[in-house]
Amino acid sequence: MSLSRDEALCRLRHGVPESEADRSWPCPVGPLSLRFPNFAWRRRALRAHDLHHLMAGYPMTMRGEFQMAAWEPGAGRYRHWGATLFCAPLIAIGFLWSPARMIRAYRRGLTTASLYSELDRLGS
Repeated sequence: MSLSRDEALCRLRHGVPESEADRSWPCPVGPLSLRFPNFAWRRRALRAHDLHHLMAGYPMTMRGEFQMAAWEPGAGRYRHWGATLFCAPLIAIGFLWSPARMIRAYRRGLTTASLYSELDRLGS
């Protein structure tokens, strides 16, 4: 799967690896870098999720992930129970961080559509 120039630059700028097939993925938390399993459902959704960052304008940072976790249910969430469980704590932490930003992110999502329905349609 080839990346667009904008997507490649965004990944490079934020240190996101290009390989969606990696068995684990790094999650920087302050000075630490935690590694989590990269489940098949996550690998399948990752490219669309990263493009959502570009579409919505949320950075690939923890704060941006909180906002993206609120934006995606409004725009059309990825319909896998693992994704729902994964995003629920991000939404909760995001509301502790900034309830107003989280509500704005969700409302912005309501005015657009995510790419996840295309993944379902294409069966990829």
